[in-house]
Amino acid sequence: MPPIIAPPHPPMSNLELFIHVACAIVVIIIMARLVGSFMVYIKQPRVVGEMIAGVLLGPTLFSTIMPDVTNYLFADTKPMIYILGNIGLSFYMFLVGIDIDFGKVDKLLRKQSLLLCTVATIVPFALGGLAAWMYFDQLALKGTSLMVFMIFLGTALSIMAFPMLARILDEKKLIQTKIGTLAMLSASGQDVVTWILLAFIISLAKTGNFGKGITTLIGAVIFIAVAFLVARPLLQKMANNINKKGAMNQTHFAVVIVTLMVCAIATDMIGLYSVFGGFIIGLAMPREKILISEIKVKLTDIMVVFLLPLFFAFSGLKTNFLKLFAPEYLVPSLVILAFAFGCKYIPVLLSMKWTGYSWRESSAIGGLMTARGLMELIVATIGLENKIIDENTFSILVLIAVTTTLAAMPIYNLSLKNHPPTDTLDEQMGYKPNEVLRMSS
Repeated sequence: MPPIIAPPHPPMSNLELFIHVACAIVVIIIMARLVGSFMVYIKQPRVVGEMIAGVLLGPTLFSTIMPDVTNYLFADTKPMIYILGNIGLSFYMFLVGIDIDFGKVDKLLRKQSLLLCTVATIVPFALGGLAAWMYFDQLALKGTSLMVFMIFLGTALSIMAFPMLARILDEKKLIQTKIGTLAMLSASGQDVVTWILLAFIISLAKTGNFGKGITTLIGAVIFIAVAFLVARPLLQKMANNINKKGAMNQTHFAVVIVTLMVCAIATDMIGLYSVFGGFIIGLAMPREKILISEIKVKLTDIMVVFLLPLFFAFSGLKTNFLKLFAPEYLVPSLVILAFAFGCKYIPVLLSMKWTGYSWRESSAIGGLMTARGLMELIVATIGLENKIIDENTFSILVLIAVTTTLAAMPIYNLSLKNHPPTDTLDEQMGYKPNEVLRMSS
């Protein structure tokens, strides 16, 4: 008797698809706000709650206990969630880029930040490479070379949550202190270096050889040159026009959005990830007060409330912390998690102490720089999409993102309990920091 073949599932109509997508978005946003608000209540960054909300929607909890509901919400809507989430990531990295400004600090702080940036990048990269070598057979996706896996995991441990650091320092009124400025400058440098490394490893993973990888890297260099030498002067003319009018109109905003999307498309076409384009054009934006402030006002809320939670949900749907309790993954998970904490905290602690800061200040910044936040999720997603890691290693990196970000504020508060730093830079060198990205509305 021939086997019975189930009839194919009929395709959804556009209306049905809209209803499913809309329901999924409603659930995602509600979960993100609820869990995020709870984390704010217990003195944690909202972004931690949004990451956890995404994980809860996946097989770690809801997909396991309510499979029919999650299947209705996400089985056919993942492509739409992915697209919207990626657009949100490009916007996010654009805002990260415009918050980085290397031009307003003195020579001493630049030297100190260079030291801090160097040790906080090299040590994690080395330990990440060591972990990749130790657990290559268990964690690397079949077909991934040892070198690619080592560079990728080293990059994943080197990244840090620059936007979260900026927001915490702003909330704690530390942006204008010497310690705050040093932390910001070092963190931005770390993220620039690790994004360049990530660009290289993506090209190497896609092409499989150094020749094509170098070609992609050359394409990245050309893109960066065009962004700064061609796009920036044109954007500066627009910024000057905005300054004359005193406000950004809708046409100006359309130019910014189109430029951002074109850059995202361009970096995807040359073999990089689209968020790299958003990041670079953010760095290239003229630092004109009206332009920057209005871009943030127009983009931040829609990005934070609507688009980023979709990326967290998409990541969470592929994350299963329950699998990490299996014997073959438990030890690697714990070892890599220990590496992730130690490889940032200890080098930063010792480096800051060596440059003259107190143990309390050194420990506080070491704790903040341990946090990976959303940046780790982006790196993990890139590794999964480019077939460098599987979903189990992806879950380990999500675990690192959540736990290191959760630990940042307790370490900071314990380190500076009753000893807040107060040395401002305003009188010393006329420093006036940029308005930082506010993510805790």
